[in-house]
Amino acid sequence: MSSPRRTILFALLATLLGALLVPQAPAVAADDDPDITVAIRSLSPSRLAPGSNVTMTGTVTNRNEQTWSAVQAYLVIPASPFTTRAQIDEAVSNGDSYTGVRVVDVGTFDELGDLAPGQSHRFRITVPYEQLGVTGAEGVYPVGVQILATDDNGIRSPEAVAHATTFLPLISSDQDPVPTSILWPFLMPDYRGADGTYAKPTQLLRSVSAGGQLRNLLDLASSSNGGATALVDPALLVGVDDLANARHLPKDVEITDDQKAEAATFLTDLLTFARSTSPWVLDYDRPDVLALSQNSDLRRPLRAAIDRVTDSVLAKYQLSGRRVSWPTRDGVTRGLLTSLRGNGDSPVIVNAASLPDWEPRLGSLVKYTSASGPLPLLVNDVLDADMPGPDTVLTLRQRVLSDAALAVLERAIDPDSRADSVTMVDPQWDPGARWATGQLPAAFTAPFTRGASLDSVLTRPLAAYTGDVPTAAKARPLSRAQLAEASEIVSKGATLSSVISQSDAVDDALARKVAGVLGVRWRLDRSTGFALAAAQSRQTGAELDKISIEAPPSVTLSSSKGGFPLTIRNDTGEEIRIGVDLDSSNPALAIPSVGSVDVAAGERRTLTVQVDLGRQRTTFLTARLTTADGKDVGSPTTFKVRSSSIGTVLWVAMGLAALFVLATLVRRFHRRRVRITSERLADDDD
Repeated sequence: MSSPRRTILFALLATLLGALLVPQAPAVAADDDPDITVAIRSLSPSRLAPGSNVTMTGTVTNRNEQTWSAVQAYLVIPASPFTTRAQIDEAVSNGDSYTGVRVVDVGTFDELGDLAPGQSHRFRITVPYEQLGVTGAEGVYPVGVQILATDDNGIRSPEAVAHATTFLPLISSDQDPVPTSILWPFLMPDYRGADGTYAKPTQLLRSVSAGGQLRNLLDLASSSNGGATALVDPALLVGVDDLANARHLPKDVEITDDQKAEAATFLTDLLTFARSTSPWVLDYDRPDVLALSQNSDLRRPLRAAIDRVTDSVLAKYQLSGRRVSWPTRDGVTRGLLTSLRGNGDSPVIVNAASLPDWEPRLGSLVKYTSASGPLPLLVNDVLDADMPGPDTVLTLRQRVLSDAALAVLERAIDPDSRADSVTMVDPQWDPGARWATGQLPAAFTAPFTRGASLDSVLTRPLAAYTGDVPTAAKARPLSRAQLAEASEIVSKGATLSSVISQSDAVDDALARKVAGVLGVRWRLDRSTGFALAAAQSRQTGAELDKISIEAPPSVTLSSSKGGFPLTIRNDTGEEIRIGVDLDSSNPALAIPSVGSVDVAAGERRTLTVQVDLGRQRTTFLTARLTTADGKDVGSPTTFKVRSSSIGTVLWVAMGLAALFVLATLVRRFHRRRVRITSERLADDDD
């Protein structure tokens, strides 16, 4: 028998076997889940249309320790589409059977051969439209791939050993396009420790370099044609800039000039992309807003520090954008939304589960009236959250298109519907270096999509959400003890700042420390987060302790009035301006004030203070360093001051001695004059 005939017969037998095993029935996953993964990399066309062939490509990877043989890849699609999100949610909750029926016709599946442990194979499946078995009705068809294989015992189950699913929309009606947006989050994955250096700078460097996760994400986001909005954590800008300039790195970490250049290029590209998209800006290092809302007595000073560092970073990098809050999935409550209301123009990103009464017809951006007033909410509702298979650029593209297709159908039935297509990308997702194969820009060329930034959607009237919001959070926020340590940084930092002549840089650095210890990341590592907050608080206090005042242990005045030295010591790295306040143990004693003086960094300055004890023989003075507004700095010093009565006796004795000498001289002069006069008279008598 010729080779072509053998191939045809084998294909026919495989087709018959597949048809007998699963005749027009949905396939389900095997009970024993083999560690085989399948990913869809491309799908053509992006929109289903009568007469067009459907081609799907992807990869199958064997993560088992056994070899799988006679591996086959089949296209799976149902006859009828979904027309609402509710249908999709219900189908997903009922299991994987919603993915449809395998297409087993000859030539419609791919023979991959054997798959050894750790090995990957590419598959390519092409199915003519006529063989899909679809009704052609408008809607969204789930389409996927299922993998059949024989294990090392020779057993071949009709159940798939791996599968992946995406969506394929079919919209032929002449409908108005719906607003279509993608929100691209760029978060800071690293942090600075108590010593001021980054914890994992090499990981951040890999992420922003060619082929890294953040680099791939930025390149993909920049490739989309319209409809993109950047969500930027200012801490990422600072962190990448520090890499580009080799700042705050551990001693054992060295980066090359090429690596610095890659970091600098990423920063430039991120700023360019953000500025072109009407960006949304998170608070610096994404603080735990739930913890702040639950500690109202600490919130205001902490909030001020967060705002300060966020504003200073935006000013430094000349980036302006709408401020936005992003609580965690289970951390949204009525009280939180009330505390976040602010001026009413800063959106809050919430998960759909936090708004149980939300419907797609309201649109992804809705207005919620909190106890302190209305504010906009962006509802993050992932269409394919529980779909089998990993996220790829292709599945992202099809999610955007399918969201838009469902919105078109919704609006066709309900003229008042505001349904749209808004997709928020997972900030930790890596689209891979081959992101271009997913052809994401095609999502914005469909006739039923209209690329729109989220700001453009937000500036239009929003539908009101009047449904329920949880009163209590499932999430566990940061502890009050950690917030209290952050508050100590604020308090001590305010005192330090008030005596530093050039305090802006110091204030910014302290604000960065505050925001850094309030990051939501510390929910996953509470002990490290609290230890960092406590260490930063101690360091701020230690900086204050570098400013001190010294006095002699005791001072003896030669009279009731006199002067004595006081030395101000500044061991900080900044010039300070500080005053001295003196108190006496005798409240009746008036001590003149000492004006503020400037002391350079690392220097000492000695002042001479004048005091009048009056009739007091002894008193104790306490010297304190003070800020301009009267706050004490550092520890006071107390010393004894006394006057000596020996001085008065000495002056009296000296006066009496002078008088005695003068009297003696007068007597001697008088006696001499009398003698001379007597002698002259005697001579005259002679």
